Amino acid sequence: MDTLKKRSEFLAVAKGGRLGRRAFVVQGLKRTTDEASRVGYTVTKKTGNSVMRSRIKRRLRAAVAELCHADIPQNADFVLVARGTALTLPFQKLVADLKSGFSQVLDPETPRGRGKPRRGNRSSQPTPRSKQG
Repeated sequence: MDTLKKRSEFLAVAKGGRLGRRAFVVQGLKRTTDEASRVGYTVTKKTGNSVMRSRIKRRLRAAVAELCHADIPQNADFVLVARGTALTLPFQKLVADLKSGFSQVLDPETPRGRGKPRRGNRSSQPTPRSKQG
């Protein structure tokens, strides 16, 4: 599978769909040209030092290589934005997440976003404070 190299290619894919997984975020964009699918890898500095970032990229590349061509939608570009858990997640779960992520990120029916917020809106309901002293 080919890889994305240029910044403009990464920015174009970022305008497409996005789907969060345990170890990475999948971004995908359907292309009109009749070429093979391409994958780009992004690991930010906040995930760790250069050794950890390189190990994460190697694991993601190996997981993509593990997939067969039928598991990867054709005529599409994908970007994998890695999270720190990509190092500790078992390899078979990493491959399973990739398999489901590639198919779902291009589907417009897949729900996007965070869904319900984890915490209630703090500014709308002030909490009573007790006086000290």
